[in-house]
Amino acid sequence: MKKILVAAGTSQNKMNGVAETIQSMCQARGEAVEVVAENLYAVDLKQVAPDVIVLVGVNQFQTDIPTVNGVPFLTKLGMEQAIDEIVRRLRQ
Repeated sequence: MKKILVAAGTSQNKMNGVAETIQSMCQARGEAVEVVAENLYAVDLKQVAPDVIVLVGVNQFQTDIPTVNGVPFLTKLGMEQAIDEIVRRLRQ
């Protein structure tokens, strides 16, 4: 099962909302994923070991892990394009 990290410096409620939205949208596309929500400033990437990172905020990571802009899941504008990018990167 692929793992998605939702990393944000925003409130826990917003971060969890983004994670839940991504989980349900991936399931609707037939993608079995585990979605983990962590604080952008405290997460240990080696411990979480995600396949894709969805960032809600400024990129603080220096990594080769594919990253996707998570702001569309807060604004509800461009979510379809963002989830398409997540799924594409998961399948690479």
